[in-house]
Amino acid sequence: MIWTVGDSRVGKSTVIKLLIEIYQKQNKKVRVYDHDNRDRLLAYKDLVCIEKIDFFNKETDRIFVELVADDIDIILVDMPGQYTDKICQYIIHSELLAGLAEYGWNLTFLQPISHRTDCIDYLNQIIQTAGNNANYVVVKNYHFTPEFREYDQKMRPNLLIVGGTEIELTALHRNHYQAMEKAGIPYSEVKDEKSIILFWRSFIFQWIKRFRNSVMSNNLAIKYLGLD
Repeated sequence: MIWTVGDSRVGKSTVIKLLIEIYQKQNKKVRVYDHDNRDRLLAYKDLVCIEKIDFFNKETDRIFVELVADDIDIILVDMPGQYTDKICQYIIHSELLAGLAEYGWNLTFLQPISHRTDCIDYLNQIIQTAGNNANYVVVKNYHFTPEFREYDQKMRPNLLIVGGTEIELTALHRNHYQAMEKAGIPYSEVKDEKSIILFWRSFIFQWIKRFRNSVMSNNLAIKYLGLD
């Protein structure tokens, strides 16, 4: 089970979509729960089962039912940004970690980060709550900054202590990203989308490829994200 957590508008839904396509290539059976009301995952509804959910209104029992299903390899949960306090409270009160362990599931927190110090605070809260009972994958989103000096100095050592790892999402020009999102199709289909300039499509294709390479060249990320 993989939860995206952290700040708002740092690329959580973007990373979810990129991962869905990697899972598709590996024929993984994926279920997605979307806590966001902005329908950012709508373009993928024909590729995977996507359901709306509200973790804070006692709608989560059906997720625990999925833990005993034979037809699911990966459960992706796109959590809302800036709700780390509530997320941590839910983890504790629902005894989530013990429940997952009972059914043989692992939990991975997937957190894209930007230049904002809030990202460090949110990650620290999650680690303090779950400790060594969960896995952690930080996504350095270079759209926001060319370097992560404060994170590298203040947070990275703590991440490594609990066995966490990092992957990279390289920068994509804002115009290219907006054109890709406006197309309303899975990212992998953008290469054939004639409404987008061919030159832009080539940059988007390389952006997708670099993310996949970052994931698949990292053995811990492969393990924590349930990949082969």
